[in-house]
Amino acid sequence: MTKDKKVVLQKRSLLSLAVVMALSNASAFADDDDAAKAKAKGDDNTEVIAVTGSRVAGRTAADSAAPIDIFSGQQIRQPSSNDMNEVIRRLVPSYNVETMPISDGSSFVRPANLRGLPPDETLVLVNGKRFHRSALVQISGGSLAQGAQAPDISNIPSIALGRLDVLRDGASAQYGSDAIAGVMNFVLRSDTNGLETQAQYGSTKEGDGDEWQFSANYGTEMTDKGFLNLSMELTQRDATVRADQRPDAQSYIDAGNTYVQDPAQKWGTPRNKSKRLVWNAGIDMNPLASLYLFGNYSDTNTEGAFYYRNLDRDFFTDITLDDGSTFNFLDWFPGGFQPSFGANIYDFSQVVGVKGTMPFISPELGYDFSGSFGRNRIEYFIHNTINPSLANESPTNFKPGTLQQTEKNVNADFTYPIGSLNIAFGGEYRDETYAIISGDEASWEIGEFSSLGIGSNGFPGYSPEQSGEWTRSNYSAYVDMEWDVNMDLMLGAAGRYENYSDFGSTSNGKLSARYNATDNLVLRGTVSTGFRAPTPGQSHTINVATTFIGDDPTPVAVGTIPSTNPIAEYFGGKALTPEKSTNYSLGLGWTVTPNLTTTLDVYRIDVRDRIGMSQSIDIDEDTRDALIASGISNAGDYGQIRFFTNAFDTRTQGVDLVVTYNLSSDWGDTNFSLAGNYNKTEVTDIKDTGVVDADRKSDLENQLPKTRVNFNVTHSVDVYKFDLGVRYYGKWKYSSDEQYQTFGSEFMVDTSATWMATSDFSMTAGVENLFDNYPDKFKYGASTGQVYSGSSPISTDGMRWFLRANYKF
Repeated sequence: MTKDKKVVLQKRSLLSLAVVMALSNASAFADDDDAAKAKAKGDDNTEVIAVTGSRVAGRTAADSAAPIDIFSGQQIRQPSSNDMNEVIRRLVPSYNVETMPISDGSSFVRPANLRGLPPDETLVLVNGKRFHRSALVQISGGSLAQGAQAPDISNIPSIALGRLDVLRDGASAQYGSDAIAGVMNFVLRSDTNGLETQAQYGSTKEGDGDEWQFSANYGTEMTDKGFLNLSMELTQRDATVRADQRPDAQSYIDAGNTYVQDPAQKWGTPRNKSKRLVWNAGIDMNPLASLYLFGNYSDTNTEGAFYYRNLDRDFFTDITLDDGSTFNFLDWFPGGFQPSFGANIYDFSQVVGVKGTMPFISPELGYDFSGSFGRNRIEYFIHNTINPSLANESPTNFKPGTLQQTEKNVNADFTYPIGSLNIAFGGEYRDETYAIISGDEASWEIGEFSSLGIGSNGFPGYSPEQSGEWTRSNYSAYVDMEWDVNMDLMLGAAGRYENYSDFGSTSNGKLSARYNATDNLVLRGTVSTGFRAPTPGQSHTINVATTFIGDDPTPVAVGTIPSTNPIAEYFGGKALTPEKSTNYSLGLGWTVTPNLTTTLDVYRIDVRDRIGMSQSIDIDEDTRDALIASGISNAGDYGQIRFFTNAFDTRTQGVDLVVTYNLSSDWGDTNFSLAGNYNKTEVTDIKDTGVVDADRKSDLENQLPKTRVNFNVTHSVDVYKFDLGVRYYGKWKYSSDEQYQTFGSEFMVDTSATWMATSDFSMTAGVENLFDNYPDKFKYGASTGQVYSGSSPISTDGMRWFLRANYKF
């Protein structure tokens, strides 16, 4: 190698290292001593190889044509929260998750948004393999997520992760459905460093929401050719309450009713108790084949609340029973009642595969064959409520039913490098089943006094007629090529074909390029098409809620029905088709100095035929008679119906900026990180005004802050480490029934200090939301005691402190 080439390679290596540092959009940095120790032990927490978005072995984030954030395991474990959604919100500026109190299942499986797009437009991988969806279709998930069905990443414990890759680019041509906003790849730990334990306790400034957490990770060698890594987490979080007394409840207290609680309606974070287990193992069977397997199991019990049932409800009246006696639910609930709604959530997955090379064909031909199974099951329960139609025979505890999502995948992936050209190709078969399982009879039964309300009040149970099982399968084939034209230019192209059993086929492509313009400047860009297939849950979900319209005391059954149901078709319902997208990104990485680096990426995402829920459509008597006459006998079961439909198009545009600076001095090592995102969504076409009215359009465009910034400083000196994080959220807007409120911008400050007492034992004390900042109060919540909007992009619990101890055996 000539001297000139050596210089060029050294400069490229320095540039790549600097860009990796910038792309690793960190909320905390491991000090150099810890990183060196981890690498010496073989701990993959410091690994920078990024497989996400590329199938070239050894490709790093700096070598990619698309922006990739790489977060180490240590960064992921820095926040105190045991909810992975909260962790990522602190790491990725364009990631948002709402509080969602009193929102049915959405209170437990909270919808999250990357770049302002729905939860199911972000593909979730574990070790590069597709992670299964939650069983919850977000009917109550708010305007930004309504109708979405996405994976529940809260089931992934942070101690199990070696790193997290976040690809901020469309990747449907590479991975298939859902990869419109980006891809999150959770890479499990594979280190063999023995046993690590962690215990944590924390609470809020208000003294509620106490949180206990114990976790452990054990890594060991399996002979000299394999590894086994196990992670476990036990957590318990008490509920929080941030509510004022309702005016109606206060009036009862003022009148002398001593049975009314204060507050009568509790707003806040639900209580939660979880057990989580993750395993990851691999072994070299021979020089040509390695066996791997990984998976997870979690068991979560969580419980929140519903709206307060005041004493003016129709069912608080004297009921004449068959024996002539009278009964009043006031005998049971003299102060009214607030139903308590919860779920037992079970999540399981298992992936098994073998990978290696095929020298009998070519020593360069690599293969990866895998099969996976994933299941998410949500078993609902509701306490402290009634089925009014059953009068005095009503239970007060119900099991209203179960939702279940099951997925099976088979993958065959191949790589074949030809000189500087890498060709990857393969296929996938996927089968997914969505099931609704009926609840106990009392939860849906229509009793003698049906005029007072039907089913378990708050959440009527799924009846046998609503239950069922729906399966959809698909197969796909792809090719993905990357060509290092020379030392400065890389070009990429990918194409994918998928065929679905329920709506047909789709084809997508991607072009990408990366160019070293100078020794200190990298230019990169991509253009791609993408799609998200409607899920069996969206296509077949059935739900009936009994409600009252205005002042009419007659209960109305509001049915959420499939868009292909004959009643829906009568009102224009059609089979759902895929959401389709076109993504553009253009960026640069600039090494200002060896210690100061910057990346800047601009993007645009056009999404067509987005799926939304129609407004409730009245079925009047004439329409009902016409439907029944045409042979639709169950038309009499509904007073109103609604259904999913491909209703609108959007355009999302934004900018991501990441700046890092590293400073070393006699006073220690200091790392600065600034990560900012500006994101704007515009509704460009409305195909159904019954889905996107003025409120929904406003929410889609304004409900998230357009600007978010994370600034973090980590200082290490001797055996001490200090972390300071400042998070900024711009203004956002709430809308409902054409009532609007603009919420001001907010700053949140997090800080912690760590003492590394020995090489194996450390203690951390921290405070999140140091200045006890709350969002602006909600102007339209006084009648229900709601102080803060459930759509707030920041927590409504206020300041939280925590103590953590970590010991490695």
